[in-house]
Amino acid sequence: MAGKTIQVETAEAFGRTFVKGNIPEINTVRCLGCRNCVNLCKKLGPNVLDIVDGIAKPIRPQNCIGDGACMLSCPTKAIFLMSKYDVADPPAAI
Repeated sequence: MAGKTIQVETAEAFGRTFVKGNIPEINTVRCLGCRNCVNLCKKLGPNVLDIVDGIAKPIRPQNCIGDGACMLSCPTKAIFLMSKYDVADPPAAI
């Protein structure tokens, strides 16, 4: 069986290559609005997240480099997946 070739946009950061297009999925029940993910993402450069109505939200998804740093910074593991979705129509699991 032959493999499938796909084209992706990549981002170079921190000496590594990341696939762009994946953005954080945030569980609104688990999110405390502590800003850990927001502050780290802003400090590292992409500045994807912000707090909206007390919950972290990907308000600039086009900036996401998919490095997953926000997932590691979350004390409640509210950011559990980096995936492709339309932020105007997030998956039901969020």
